[in-house]
Amino acid sequence: MEKYLIVTDTTSAMNKEIAAAHGIELISLSVIVDGQEYKDQVDISTEQLYDYLKDGKTPSTSQPNTGYLIEKMEAWQKENYEAIIVVTCSADLSGTNNGFHLAKDTVGLDNVYIYDSRQVGAPVMDMAIRAKQLADEGKDVDEIFKVLEEKTKHSFSFLYPDNFDQLSRSGRLSPMAARMASMLKIKALLCLDEQGKSVDKYSMSRTEVKVLKAITDKFHELGVNAEKYKIYISHADNIVFAKKSKLLLQTTFHGIEVEINNLPAVLTCHGGLACCALHSTYKI
Repeated sequence: MEKYLIVTDTTSAMNKEIAAAHGIELISLSVIVDGQEYKDQVDISTEQLYDYLKDGKTPSTSQPNTGYLIEKMEAWQKENYEAIIVVTCSADLSGTNNGFHLAKDTVGLDNVYIYDSRQVGAPVMDMAIRAKQLADEGKDVDEIFKVLEEKTKHSFSFLYPDNFDQLSRSGRLSPMAARMASMLKIKALLCLDEQGKSVDKYSMSRTEVKVLKAITDKFHELGVNAEKYKIYISHADNIVFAKKSKLLLQTTFHGIEVEINNLPAVLTCHGGLACCALHSTYKI
């Protein structure tokens, strides 16, 4: 069996425990709070990020430091891997993919294969785990990339902010628009476009029931079913909504596997506390 290393980063919703359980190398993005930089899941935990948000801080994230990536690649070079497969979030949403390419070129590794998932959050984790399974089965890089491409084509992601506070603080929504939306009790449902280039408005509703209906209707349209799909619900300290959504989805799509986990820092910093993401992923 060839010696393969599978790598992903913390935009994938993967934490250290999941990475260790699957034998995957996890690279931390940077979380910045009041000018102080922390390595996600190393120097700052998910719970600490929640605390900063509760205190009214406006944290942000940035791609991994280039020096950090170069250091990692130099260490991997010494291990004599046959291939190193890196699964990143959408290159249009983060500079992380480009950072890996830069580090690869700097170190001069020709056995590093970088896959742009064109996704963000749990679908990236799902792809990394599947890539590791395929590598352990003896599949080569081309075979693994073919499966990853099928998973990309059949993934769909929703982002549901609980309120507009963080979007306003970060400048992604004007304070006036945020106040108007809150006064009118409007609930926004966002989605990742099908090319993975941007997060766009999907629908506007007055009730959470209508938000969930829009999600289930879209999953029906996509042909989501228990045999071929798995759903992830990632939340930022909003387990009540996550459990409610899980029950609805398992009732609607009878027998479907639904996994609840924590929203990655990059999405929490955008959507704020209580924000949730719902992802349909393809089983292949």
